[in-house]
Amino acid sequence: MEESVKAIEQKEQVEHSACGCGSGGCGCHSHDHNHHHAHGHAELPVRFQILREGDRVVEFGSGTGNDVLAAAQMIGPTGKVVGVDLSEKNIKTAREYADQLRATNVEFRQGDIQEAPVAKEFADIVLANCVFNLQEDKQKVADEMYRICHHNGLACVSDFVIIHDIPLGLREDGAQLAGCIGGAENIDTFMNYFRKTGFQNVEIVEMKKVHLPQDVFEKHLSAEDVEKYKDVQSDMGIFNVTMVAEKPSTCSPETCCCNPDKHQN
Repeated sequence: MEESVKAIEQKEQVEHSACGCGSGGCGCHSHDHNHHHAHGHAELPVRFQILREGDRVVEFGSGTGNDVLAAAQMIGPTGKVVGVDLSEKNIKTAREYADQLRATNVEFRQGDIQEAPVAKEFADIVLANCVFNLQEDKQKVADEMYRICHHNGLACVSDFVIIHDIPLGLREDGAQLAGCIGGAENIDTFMNYFRKTGFQNVEIVEMKKVHLPQDVFEKHLSAEDVEKYKDVQSDMGIFNVTMVAEKPSTCSPETCCCNPDKHQN
């Protein structure tokens, strides 16, 4: 599966324990990640650097399986990676690709990530790359990540955000180039989905300014604003970020994934 890792590297270069819940909350088996990095793959995106041998990983929006197969190589035969995607065609293609590579530690499941077909507290790490912004109910997706993570597990989400409002036309034209841009929200709003569901230590660990084609900028912005959107030191524009959040070692009744009313207050 070495070709899967190489494909991820090339793509990035081009694109710049089981718990029971009771009345007092949840008890758990601890699993300490400490955001460690995969040996020999420091050039890879953070979502791969945090993987370690033996991890159980779930990817939301796994597409045709490229990231799943790359992750499977990193976590080794004692781990497992489950890809979830809504598209039957994508799942079929991903399974065929896995068979060709003789990947025995992967599984692809068709389903909606807002109601993911994955058992509670299955995963050490839940990944989502440029799929969160496409969802109708983002809070539900964050809730599902929380439910699937075991305690001390991690959610790692990469997507687009803004710091200041952007013109609607720029958002729409940007979405034609990358669909997730259309759903970009304020960075605090983005992070609060995960804080609200109970994750702690919610951090942006990677942040890059998105450079759209010059003609797209000039169509919607003044000459002065074009320069600000292109300036990497400016907080105006669209940003691609990676967020990592940790499920606490125990959870309160208010944040427990078994509580159907956790967001009513």
